[in-house]
Amino acid sequence: MKSILFTISVFLIFTSLSMGQMVQSNYEGIIVPKNICSGGTTRLPYIYRAKVTGLSANTKYRYYTQAVRYTDFGGTNSGAGNPVLINGSNFRYTTSTSLSNPAGYDSLITDASGSYTGWFGFVNTGNARFTAGNYLYPSITLDSAGNGTAKYRFALNDSLLVLGFSDSATVTSGTGLYGVSLANAKNIITVYDNVNNTGRPLSVVYVESAGFDTTSMPSLVQYYKDSVITRNGRWGTVIPNILPSGVRRVNVLRLSDASIANSSTDADGNWPSGINTVNPSGGSVNPLRLNQQDVPLIVKTGNTVPDNFILEQNYPNPFNPSTTINFSIPVNGNVELKLFDILGKEIQSLVKGTYNSGSYSLNFNGSNLQSGIYFYSLNLNGDNGVSFTDRKKLILIK
Repeated sequence: MKSILFTISVFLIFTSLSMGQMVQSNYEGIIVPKNICSGGTTRLPYIYRAKVTGLSANTKYRYYTQAVRYTDFGGTNSGAGNPVLINGSNFRYTTSTSLSNPAGYDSLITDASGSYTGWFGFVNTGNARFTAGNYLYPSITLDSAGNGTAKYRFALNDSLLVLGFSDSATVTSGTGLYGVSLANAKNIITVYDNVNNTGRPLSVVYVESAGFDTTSMPSLVQYYKDSVITRNGRWGTVIPNILPSGVRRVNVLRLSDASIANSSTDADGNWPSGINTVNPSGGSVNPLRLNQQDVPLIVKTGNTVPDNFILEQNYPNPFNPSTTINFSIPVNGNVELKLFDILGKEIQSLVKGTYNSGSYSLNFNGSNLQSGIYFYSLNLNGDNGVSFTDRKKLILIK
């Protein structure tokens, strides 16, 4: 009897696949957020990492991503939401989905086993699926090896809880959270309610600027429009209001392979700047803001120990409004990277803390400064009394 039931189940799955029906198979979550938000005028982008399986080996497929409810299983509706399409370091956003119009899809190439692992994303819309309290499953729709006709519709094996922006203390209410960091654009941010990096993250988003035309992503929540989009090093998301542990860890992951490039932790969710993330109640009107003191998120660019101290010239230089600064330290120590104006007055402390030996890269945004000549200075007090100081000139032109 068990053999007959198994045979019937396999038959139904393969029948559904051949008809392009939405099935919860062949799509495995790797890094998937717990939460997303609701609302057609309070939209946010969401990112997740997943593996697609069961396709032909070494084959190119067109695809797009959305989100579905369990009631969509067995049907031919791909769901709702606007896709965020990530191909290498190229990010695209589209408000329409189509496997025949290049504006509405991207492409992936499977490996020798017929699988593909990568980053996917979408933005919530005003569709009823994105109602607070619903659980949604990210979905992917693929064609038949490039012919432009939908053949596969897969739903992820992990669900996301939809939160509604509110100041209420309910399990379906959420508050905005955004960060001002030194992380490089297009890397990935994961937010956790523990310091050990365990379980699924509360949120997964990308670091701005992703390169979108801001007019192409309408109806974003106000704090994202005002304080995040197009501003290098910034990121924004939503966290639940019922959060007794608060936000205790923020990672920056490498876009290339999802490895952790750096992280910041706080033991009680009350961060150094004074931002308390325990059971927030700000909704979308009063979002929480973590600054560079809380989550600098400087990317460590490699695992090798450099031979020498190096403070590189920023690039581009001159710049407007953002530039990249790289430095290398061959010993562990207390590092401080400061910015000065042409008269030698300290403007800002860009980096301050204890760092292990290695090479680091950070993004500096000068949008709040006037055009002119500035200097940045690196100071290190390391192990065994080792010290190092160097400075470079940078030019901001607006």
